[in-house]
Amino acid sequence: MNQSFKAFLSVEGFMSGDRDNELQLKKAIKVYNNSMINMNTILDEINVFRKSHKLLPARSVWQLGNAIFKLQYDLSKLFFQLDGVYDHLVRDLGVKRKWLEKVIIFRRYLPDKNSIPQSLNWGRCEKGTRRVAEKIRKGFSLG
Repeated sequence: MNQSFKAFLSVEGFMSGDRDNELQLKKAIKVYNNSMINMNTILDEINVFRKSHKLLPARSVWQLGNAIFKLQYDLSKLFFQLDGVYDHLVRDLGVKRKWLEKVIIFRRYLPDKNSIPQSLNWGRCEKGTRRVAEKIRKGFSLG
């Protein structure tokens, strides 16, 4: 299995004379590795709910999506963009792509975790993820 990833450096980042590109790459690798540690911790918490057959809080899934957004943001601050982010995350987190896509959709449409009712479980969000997230964002009841 190929354990590498492609990251692109923007022209602006490359042309900036005050940046050491090798140092920037090392920083990007560190950001990615730290993000994987954080995301795996969140996944461990999610798996505790699954193994105990308890309802998985939607906020827990949102946290994983938020960690993915933070990874992309942190890399962009270093002028990097991760190519094929889904493929890398599926590989490195050991999750199914379709599930990961739903996690990202949920987070994309709900930028504020506090808008998610604490009592809402992920099972209510998994089918029609975007529709559910939009209803929550607009303040509609899911009942």
